[in-house]
Amino acid sequence: MKRFAVVLLAALLVLTGCGSKSGPSADKVLTVAAPASLNGDFVNGFGTNAYDQWAVKLMSGYDTFYVDPTTAELKLDESVVKQLVTTDNADGSKTYTFTLNEGLKFSDGEALTAKSYVGALLFRGQAGWLEQAKMDSTGYDLVGYEAYSKGEADKFEGVKYIDDSNFSVTIAADRLPYYFETSYATVSPEPMHVWFPEAKLNADGNGFDNTAEEIAAAVKNVSEKERFKPTVSAGPYVLETYENNQAVLVANENYAGNFEGKKPSIGKVVIKLVESDVTVQALGNGEIDLSPGNIESSVIEPSKEAGYQLISYPRNGYGMIQFKANKGPTQITEVRQAIGYLLDRNEFVSKVVGGYGVVVNAPFGLSQWFYKENKDELDNDLIQYTFNLTKANELLDTTDYKFESDGTTAFDPAKANSDAATNYFRYNSKGEKLVIKHFGSEKNAVTDLVVSQLVPNAKAAGIEYFVQQGEFSTLGDYMQGRVENDYNAFNLATSFTSIYDPYTGHHSDWVGSGLNWGDIADPELDAAIMNLRNRAPEDREGFSKAVVEYFKVWNKLLPSVPLYSNQYFDIALDRVTGLDSITPELDWARQIVYIDVK
Repeated sequence: MKRFAVVLLAALLVLTGCGSKSGPSADKVLTVAAPASLNGDFVNGFGTNAYDQWAVKLMSGYDTFYVDPTTAELKLDESVVKQLVTTDNADGSKTYTFTLNEGLKFSDGEALTAKSYVGALLFRGQAGWLEQAKMDSTGYDLVGYEAYSKGEADKFEGVKYIDDSNFSVTIAADRLPYYFETSYATVSPEPMHVWFPEAKLNADGNGFDNTAEEIAAAVKNVSEKERFKPTVSAGPYVLETYENNQAVLVANENYAGNFEGKKPSIGKVVIKLVESDVTVQALGNGEIDLSPGNIESSVIEPSKEAGYQLISYPRNGYGMIQFKANKGPTQITEVRQAIGYLLDRNEFVSKVVGGYGVVVNAPFGLSQWFYKENKDELDNDLIQYTFNLTKANELLDTTDYKFESDGTTAFDPAKANSDAATNYFRYNSKGEKLVIKHFGSEKNAVTDLVVSQLVPNAKAAGIEYFVQQGEFSTLGDYMQGRVENDYNAFNLATSFTSIYDPYTGHHSDWVGSGLNWGDIADPELDAAIMNLRNRAPEDREGFSKAVVEYFKVWNKLLPSVPLYSNQYFDIALDRVTGLDSITPELDWARQIVYIDVK
């Protein structure tokens, strides 16, 4: 079950006149710039980064619900689902029974049936798969997930294959109410005839009637082969090649179109690494057609001068310094808060995003409705972490890092802040130096500012702030724990979907999964998250208030220092049309059927 998120776009979308109902043209090629390396990982549940996700989105289709581009709501996709029946069960659970339309096919011509959906839920929910795909949460909220996912049951009670046209999912009673309830019933098909051709469903249609060896072989096939080169897709494109940081996708001739019946016009999409500092040059040379998601004024302003198309929209996300709350000194709230006071975040906004962003104080983006409706309260009640060396020292003095190197003499901020101080830092009572190990991506303006601003500011407060730079993909491996390391701070940005639910991202249930980036575990934060989630879909006011309370708790604990939210700029050559279909939550890859090239 994929969780989408969308935010309302201020401007009206112009979807007419774009896309195609006839089919793609092999002569049309769209080349898109990725500002950092792809991981080459194209199956969700592992470690796809934002640029892998572009390819994943291009290969995704036929979900039971879609995101409406004008309202950001999840709506039933009637091009996929012929009929939906919902049943409120006596035990408090709720069943969604789907009847599929006939005639939908995967890219290889194989028919989509209920087995494509049920098989995906059963495959992604079973223990052998989750040992490999540790970031997969598909089916988490359905009846029986816990026992099935742990291998304690061979039946997934909340999933049922009825026949090739009909299947159902049942949401667990303890997961309801939920403000984004339909997201629990948003099911994505997988090509089970490729992933698990030997799959046999049991008589109840809620488990595999296969041997453990057969299931293990299927997991190995997907996690070691299909994951890196998917051979079949349900979406508008299918992967042709991935090599040398370049993914080439070709149109799926069997794709029937999105919820409006729109098919891609472009025959081939190329996603290639183009670093930000050469974006304008690459556009000028015709090496790329589109550079999405630019934030740096050093790219935006020259692009304006060159007369390229610039499509702007508010970001549904924010940039941050992410801490590990379970590793080293950043386990301590006051240390994280002190670092917040050692940053001049206005300088980050000014130097990184120019006049196209603002400082934010909690995990929200400028486009989100609950931020706009509560802006005054948030501005008044959230802690404003502005540069304040005295405040930083006061906070650090409340921790055990309040001594000189002997572990007994009180740390003296005046010594640390003197010009003569070269090796004067804070230590705890065990004689351990206060050291923060930060990993930032290379050729990144934020990383550069961390080095030039935070490192000396931290030293003035007695913190040795060490910065290592490397590949963006390496940053992800370290932050999400796929590769052992001792870093406890990272700089990056994130974007939300229309389903604003911080459960997997900040709740203690997900520590160590790779989804809770900071691995923070705090009872007060957990309670605030659950209070936000457990709202009926119609309780908009209650949800809005609960979000504000969550922001206040988060802002105090500061699992990451929010730096900015901003305007995104998609920059393109004039030959690219249909970019006005893009919204803060539906990026170019999601809206590819409305984009064309002349």
